[in-house]
Amino acid sequence: MQASGFIALIVAIVVSRFISERAYRELDSNQKLRLMDGFSSTRMYSMVPLLVLVGGFWFLTTKTELDKPLITAAYFGLLIIYVVICTVLNQRKLIVLDMPVPYQRMFMTAQAVSLVGFAWFFYTVF
Repeated sequence: MQASGFIALIVAIVVSRFISERAYRELDSNQKLRLMDGFSSTRMYSMVPLLVLVGGFWFLTTKTELDKPLITAAYFGLLIIYVVICTVLNQRKLIVLDMPVPYQRMFMTAQAVSLVGFAWFFYTVF
């Protein structure tokens, strides 16, 4: 079953990338520039909470005697919250940047495909 999770993860990432690239090609040069400029700080800072979360998980599971199943449940709960917050903020950013509605839909579809792949991967691992 773990193999199916890994395969689903890889397929989801590739399909999501294809959807994103196809949507990006539909934008005109001005929209592409606004998109890149609008998400520049987001790309830079969005990894910080994720790295803190992963680092905290690693520290708590390897350096403390706290209940591992509880830590794991809290970690995945916080990870889901992080993903939901990022998704909402990205969608709001697309609206503020005045991206075309078809691009917004394709962007959300790509994110949904990735999330389904990650969800299946984690389901099979745990």
